[in-house]
Amino acid sequence: MPYSAGVMQGHVDTMSTSPRTAPGSRWRAYAGAAGVCIGAAGLAWPLEPMLDTVSLALVFIVAVVLAAARFGRGPATLAAGLSVLLLNMLFVPPRLSLAVSEERFYFTFGVMLVVGLLVGQLTAGLRAQAQAAADRERRVRSLYDLSRELGTAIAPQQVFDAAARFAGSQLGATTALWVRNRLDVLEHVGGSVDEPLAARARLALQREVAAQPVVDDPAGQVLVLALRATMAVRGVLAIRRLPVRPWAQEERRLLDTCTSLLAGALERIHYIEVAQASAVEIADERLRNSLLSAISHDLRTPLASLVGLAESLQLTRPAPTPQQAEVAAAMAATARRMSALVGKLLDMARLEAGTERLDLQWQPIEEVVGAALAAMAVPLRQRPVSVDLPQDLPLVRFDAVLIERVLVNLLENAVKYSPDDSAIELAACVDGDSLVLSVRDHGPGVPAARRTAMFRKFERGTRESATPGVGLGLALCRAILEAHAGRIELADAPGGGTRVLVGLPLGTAPAMPGHEDPTEARADDRADQASA
Repeated sequence: MPYSAGVMQGHVDTMSTSPRTAPGSRWRAYAGAAGVCIGAAGLAWPLEPMLDTVSLALVFIVAVVLAAARFGRGPATLAAGLSVLLLNMLFVPPRLSLAVSEERFYFTFGVMLVVGLLVGQLTAGLRAQAQAAADRERRVRSLYDLSRELGTAIAPQQVFDAAARFAGSQLGATTALWVRNRLDVLEHVGGSVDEPLAARARLALQREVAAQPVVDDPAGQVLVLALRATMAVRGVLAIRRLPVRPWAQEERRLLDTCTSLLAGALERIHYIEVAQASAVEIADERLRNSLLSAISHDLRTPLASLVGLAESLQLTRPAPTPQQAEVAAAMAATARRMSALVGKLLDMARLEAGTERLDLQWQPIEEVVGAALAAMAVPLRQRPVSVDLPQDLPLVRFDAVLIERVLVNLLENAVKYSPDDSAIELAACVDGDSLVLSVRDHGPGVPAARRTAMFRKFERGTRESATPGVGLGLALCRAILEAHAGRIELADAPGGGTRVLVGLPLGTAPAMPGHEDPTEARADDRADQASA
């Protein structure tokens, strides 16, 4: 990954503020400390006639303080020793010699050395603390700038640009970013990558999801980090630094904070996209419902007229020929089918708009089952139909017209999508707090992966099929059951076929004063009829 100009500048800045000074800079610091001491000697030379040795020693102590403040602890130590040496050689007889004429000067030199070392160390410590505070302030400011930039990002590319600038200026590194899409696949957003690095990014995502350690390069050259947000891992960040040098603990903490900010920004962008997609989907659904409702209202009257005209053709005098009667019957059947489709569209629009008022009554489910079978008598006349309704089924509160329509739709689907001579099974039972109706055919069935999608509007088992229908039956059934606080689902059918389960909440039927329990009364009536 080649560095850009900004990245290289950031690298230099990071190196200059690092506690580990380069060898060349270290030697320049020691030379500077020696120069300060020589300068102090030059300043004290003209003052020697006016000052005693102790006063001249204070000049050199000031030089030690200046060296410590400017160059650090090591140069300050050198300045303290060199100051004692220069004071002894230049200002204490015999001059230009290390010999000391009076023993009291040993005490002076010792005190000067100790004071110089202590003051130098204290000054260097203050300098190091000030430098550390400046570094922390710089890092906090950089994190604040990064968070502010990420707070306005609305696309993953903007997140990558912010991460690249931060890594270049604060870590002297280049970055590559992958974002996890809705299909749980990593999409490369930016940064130079190769296939090994991409493979390691995918591995980092897998290991982080499985709560395993994040992939890390022991050499310290590349770090591959999963961006874990509150809800999930939103991406993977790769950090590459050249030349290779170990990652300091402070740099890793800074990098951890950066990855947390990046993960939060990516999660926010993800939910923004989800919200936008949901808003568009809701708007599309409303528009489609409005359009279908308008079209259905406009088609209802013409279709009713068409059905009446087609039936009238069969009653004309003289009687129509067999061919004409067949055409009229086909026209009437097609018009009825279209009228039923329009009715489904209207019912769907009313249910989703919440304008359909339910006529909820406590009643036995057997009556609705019988009404549905009677309505489907003609399509079912060539089919073996099995009905299993236990005698002790409780009363259920529902709208009889709508639940009958649900059963009619399910029976129509069973007839359409199963062989002509296959059986259709209808059963009911109590399952927990629900009364469950089951309608099963022996057709090809529905794959498990498509069972949820089958309840969407205009969704069919076979995309292109000669079987009439547009895929509204199951969607209408689901809308009716949701209005009853019930459920409908496709379940496995042992031996093949399709099995649809319809669940209605039981509730507690009201007791009628002076009358026995209606469920027990119906069971007694059935028993009397069976004995008769």
